[in-house]
Amino acid sequence: MSNYKPIPLGEYLFRRIKSLGISHILGCPGDFNLTLLDHIYNVEGLKWVGCCNELNGAYAADGYSRVRDLPGVLITTYGVGELSAMNGVAGAYAEHAGFIHIVGNTARPLQENKIMIHHTLEANPDHGVYRGMSEPIRAASAFLNDEATMASEIDRVLITAIKTRLPVYLFVPTDVVETPLNATRLEQPLDLNLSTKPDVEDLIVKKILDAIEKSEKPCILGDVLAKRHAVTNETRRLIQLAGYPAFSTILGKGLVDETSPEFGGLYNGSMSFPGIKEAVENHADLVLNIGPHLTSSNTGAFTRQIPENKVIALHPHYCSIFGERFEGIHFVPVLKKIVAEFEKNKDKYKKQNSVTRFEIPTIDKSTSGPLRQSYIWQRIGRFTKADDIVFVEVGTAQFGMPDASLASNVQYETQIYWSSIGYTVGGTLGALVAAREKGNKGRVILVVGDGSLQMTVQEISTYIRNGFTPTIFLINNDGYTIEREIHGPEQQYNDICTSWDHMKMLEFFGGRQKNFQSRSVQARTIEELEAILTDSEFIKSDRIQVCEIFVPRLDVPWVLRNQVDAHKARVKAAAEVQKKTWDGLVLAGAFT
Repeated sequence: MSNYKPIPLGEYLFRRIKSLGISHILGCPGDFNLTLLDHIYNVEGLKWVGCCNELNGAYAADGYSRVRDLPGVLITTYGVGELSAMNGVAGAYAEHAGFIHIVGNTARPLQENKIMIHHTLEANPDHGVYRGMSEPIRAASAFLNDEATMASEIDRVLITAIKTRLPVYLFVPTDVVETPLNATRLEQPLDLNLSTKPDVEDLIVKKILDAIEKSEKPCILGDVLAKRHAVTNETRRLIQLAGYPAFSTILGKGLVDETSPEFGGLYNGSMSFPGIKEAVENHADLVLNIGPHLTSSNTGAFTRQIPENKVIALHPHYCSIFGERFEGIHFVPVLKKIVAEFEKNKDKYKKQNSVTRFEIPTIDKSTSGPLRQSYIWQRIGRFTKADDIVFVEVGTAQFGMPDASLASNVQYETQIYWSSIGYTVGGTLGALVAAREKGNKGRVILVVGDGSLQMTVQEISTYIRNGFTPTIFLINNDGYTIEREIHGPEQQYNDICTSWDHMKMLEFFGGRQKNFQSRSVQARTIEELEAILTDSEFIKSDRIQVCEIFVPRLDVPWVLRNQVDAHKARVKAAAEVQKKTWDGLVLAGAFT
């Protein structure tokens, strides 16, 4: 073949990844991926970021995906590495924050001969057993064992990662890393087009526009899958052009710019602030729901009650118009076409109803005294500045921070659906990497609890190692307060080690090096917190810094308490129904 240009598989893989716009590779070295890692350094502009462990690396790849609008890349080793990462992969799958997981595998001859090498399980081992374990939490995978299809399989899996925003796997045996592939293939960009049936998309767009034109009081409800599928800008542009009231969900918080005149508030079913539930469910006669993800925590414990005959839902797997579903149609091309129509003829869709912008009530108006959760969340919200990136930890924080109003163009991320405690410490690493790639002008802020921190704290050393300077708000409430609220408020299993000295944490991880300084402060009262948050040096965030905030151990946000109560009520009602059924069967003699 005259145009054949040989290139090692390892280099082909990383050049293809770099062509997507990705500049950093996350992961942990292991003896089954070391020769593959060598090829990272053969690709100009590609850098390695080593993580403390594979779980944190998976969290970081997830966080990178959220901020970068491109899939992160995680490399682990066979068995012990890939299995350690699996919880993070599952979370990325659940929340559509997918990334590319590359696993260095045992050589093909070892697999074929079932050699009992380290990281296998037993005599005559099946080396492919771990590949089966990840099958339910990936959208695509390829085991690169066939020279004839290696390049096409790499391309197929990368395309799937971009299109689905779900995790994908590439399994690379050690003996194929140097296999020559045709480099000329790299000259052809990957086909990332999401439009599969343009005629059907046009029909959907027409139906949606006709419905909007006929409506009198439409509103827009922005949800998390619009963020995950990289159409934040398109969603915001549509809101701006339409001028309709626009709401977001907890997982979608930040999708609608909270300083925009169209922003109506955060809709969370019965867990919404006064007036918002009624505005969405009753006042609006059409709800354009962009990127819905109808989980328990994202619907106010399933208290969302928007009639189907009002809802137009745009989802990655379907588009639905008042109950008429078009399966297999991705919403992104549809949304882009709707925006284009509004650009051409926005006056056609103008409405007379003004935006109902609900003033967020100040939950705690205290000006002095001990800190409580009712005070700190909205205060942290006022600390945000334009273009900040905020990662909010699983636990009380993810139920409290939605009360806060964010500055312009703040990216807000939490893992309230998968809810893996400790996620944000690794996730913030990925956010820091992505922010550096993008040249983001804002700060990166981590809000994390003391219990969550103990799960993944070591990754703070990776922040410092790479020169990152996030601001960390550490909420010290003496253990697993969210679990105490759910069950066992005084049980010992909800306790943690409380003798950690968080004021020495950054120093221990390297934050007192020459040319790299850190700052550690504490607040137990409103006065102390205000002094910190109004300090110009702290606001500037030019160094890594932690602000430890002390609140009572049984103090929780109102949304969490209400949601737990709603869940307990459902469980009680279900138990009563089951008991009545059982009693009826007994009376009927079913067991005699």
